[in-house]
Amino acid sequence: MIILMLFSLAGLYIAGLGIYRLYFSPLAAFPGPKLAALTLWYEFYYDVILRGQYIFRIRDLHEKYGPIIRINPYELHISDPDYYSTLYASSTSGVRRDKWEWYTKQLSTPDSMFATTGHELHRVRRAALGRFFSVSSIRRLQPLLMSKVDLLMERFRKARELKTVIPLEHALAAFTNDIVMEYAYGQSQNRLAKENWGPEYLHGAVNAAKYGSLMKQMIFIFDFVNSLPAWVQAKVSPSLELIIRIHKLTEKIIVGIKSEPPSTYEHLEHPTLFHEILSSSLPDSEKTVKRLKEEAMIVVGAGTSTTSWALCVAVYHLLSKPPLLSQLKQELSENIPERNTQLPLPQLEQLPYLTAVIQEALRLSYGVVTRLQRISPDVPLFFTDEKSGKKWIIPAKTPVSMTSVLIHHDENIFPNSHEFRPERWIENPRLDKYLVAFSKGTRQCLGINLAYAEMYVCLSTIFRLFGSQGVDELGRAQGVHNDGDEGNLELYETTSKDVELAGDGFVPLRAVDSKGIYLRVQ
Repeated sequence: MIILMLFSLAGLYIAGLGIYRLYFSPLAAFPGPKLAALTLWYEFYYDVILRGQYIFRIRDLHEKYGPIIRINPYELHISDPDYYSTLYASSTSGVRRDKWEWYTKQLSTPDSMFATTGHELHRVRRAALGRFFSVSSIRRLQPLLMSKVDLLMERFRKARELKTVIPLEHALAAFTNDIVMEYAYGQSQNRLAKENWGPEYLHGAVNAAKYGSLMKQMIFIFDFVNSLPAWVQAKVSPSLELIIRIHKLTEKIIVGIKSEPPSTYEHLEHPTLFHEILSSSLPDSEKTVKRLKEEAMIVVGAGTSTTSWALCVAVYHLLSKPPLLSQLKQELSENIPERNTQLPLPQLEQLPYLTAVIQEALRLSYGVVTRLQRISPDVPLFFTDEKSGKKWIIPAKTPVSMTSVLIHHDENIFPNSHEFRPERWIENPRLDKYLVAFSKGTRQCLGINLAYAEMYVCLSTIFRLFGSQGVDELGRAQGVHNDGDEGNLELYETTSKDVELAGDGFVPLRAVDSKGIYLRVQ
């Protein structure tokens, strides 16, 4: 009898909750599928069962329902590129924007800046690292970037001599990881020197991000795994074992730095991320080992995978489209007559075609592909459907999201949006406002200047030293080679499928049967 009563009460609760969500919720009037309004399991099906497909389902729902839709019981999604600057407001706007805890918990770093939900606390935490990632600080880092790209080029030369194939994503992730760890930690794990490029960290970071969709729904799984002894976690997954090792390394570095007198900071070539936070005016509660460790893990993870993938996209398209590579090499030859020298970053940033290539690579690599929610905690938001003229009032405290993929493939802004076409950025400089790979506003990616610097240095060096050999997208023999080039790069068993977005794993997911991007050096 008691069990029957409990089941009856549960049934009444579920029925009542469903009625509330469909008819009485502040979001009840917004268009979208009823099942999505009823339950988060709708999203679970597309993202967890179907492997990151909700991003494409949302695209299809916008085509059916319009530019503003309800995609789960609590969240609205907007597909209108011109609304981006309103939702992701800048610091000069004077408005506050919070994050949604349901989203930020997925990486299990609650004390990191990434997971900081409140506007004010985020502002304070970000300010402590503003100088560390500023344009001037990153420009002073160019010698470090050059030393790492020189190591990368040595590996290219060695591959030519040994006639071995280069797994491009592993190579470029080794490049970005060595840089960000050297800068943030004061030491790297020298992945560029490892015979197999040390891809374990990349695999671990991508796998951790990929499980974000599951963790949002079932965070208790993450909590349970974290509660296990380290040796058990290592048995569960090799990726976890690597992450555990890096956690221990991070803790050791932090404890060592915290034991140093502040005067030792002054003699460093550059401070580490930990020095920067520990010497800031933040209260001691913001300088705990746990918080510094979480901050560093997010910085290194993001600084490894997203930039290396953008570089992969650029290299693939340049090698598969000889006319584009020819134009880039001409610009580099004219501006860097001595191929073994490097222009200062301010001068590289002035090269129009190189800049356009980088912008187009960022557009088609997307940065973080998952939707990014923002909450207006104080006042409602207002949105107008320009096609129908209907005006919507979005209640305060409502999570509202937009997605870089949908903006970067808006055909009204980027015609033939799936085509890699750098010229579009030169022909129309106003497109810059629609490049949102790093997001915008007060929560914009803190590492944007480092990512751009890595891309300028890496791409200019590779294609000043090497030409191409192989076939174009139609299978026609075609190459680009300048006198004095050290060799030619050729895509090996790689197709466009290997760089196309196949799903949302927080970062881009590729097709299940993709083996990656490979190069031969001739």
